[in-house]
Amino acid sequence: MKRIAPSGNWWSCGLLLATAAFACGAEHDRSQTLVFAAASLTDVVSKLAEDAPGGPWSCSFGPTSGLARQIQDGAPADFFLSANRHWMETLDQAGCLQEPPRVVARNRLVCIAPAQSPLASNLPEDLSQLLQRLAPGDRIALADEGVPAGEYSRESFRNSGHWSAIREYAVGLDDVRSVLRAVAQGEAAAGFVYFTDARVADVITLFALDPKTHRPIEYLVARLRPENTGEVSGRDTDYWFSPKARQVFQAAGFAPPLAEGQ
Repeated sequence: MKRIAPSGNWWSCGLLLATAAFACGAEHDRSQTLVFAAASLTDVVSKLAEDAPGGPWSCSFGPTSGLARQIQDGAPADFFLSANRHWMETLDQAGCLQEPPRVVARNRLVCIAPAQSPLASNLPEDLSQLLQRLAPGDRIALADEGVPAGEYSRESFRNSGHWSAIREYAVGLDDVRSVLRAVAQGEAAAGFVYFTDARVADVITLFALDPKTHRPIEYLVARLRPENTGEVSGRDTDYWFSPKARQVFQAAGFAPPLAEGQ
């Protein structure tokens, strides 16, 4: 797996990359609510944290895998919003959760290309057509292994029989927002991000991956145990399911959780 060297200043626009801002044991104002959230939730969680009860709340964004490892190491967060079940289950088994996690939203994966891509004149409709139209030296950006967006993508490629062909073009990046930046800046000919990410950058959406080829893309939220939280740890997760939160999630393109029994 190749990698694209970091460039630009993507994270400087008011975003805190968790791996940089909150190293294990870093000092935090324990009187303020701190939210760790997957990078693909940046816009939604930022808006909700700004208007939260007793807020604004502090936020730190990054790959779900990296955030979960920091929580295991004692990072002082109050809430964790994960982009998949695996890392929530990992934290639950490690005794880091105050309560069972709840699904707060769903998403889907799409293939994107730069706004000025030659692919725009004749959009590929699926992976086979994309591979046929790539030029020698083109790169496809994916989130790294272990990162939910990267895992969902690879699972879909393998189940659809395209992984061996795609891996020749694939380059790994830290998280889904890094993939979005790489494609928007023309560093990759195509990339795979969540539907909601594609809406916040100057890119074109080529096609969606078949949801039957990968596990359901679900976002879960949980309150962390007092060992990780501060003096405001009494706040519960109901705010993330309030009418206001549902409206913000919906406006950003997220699908609601499935009703019980679906």
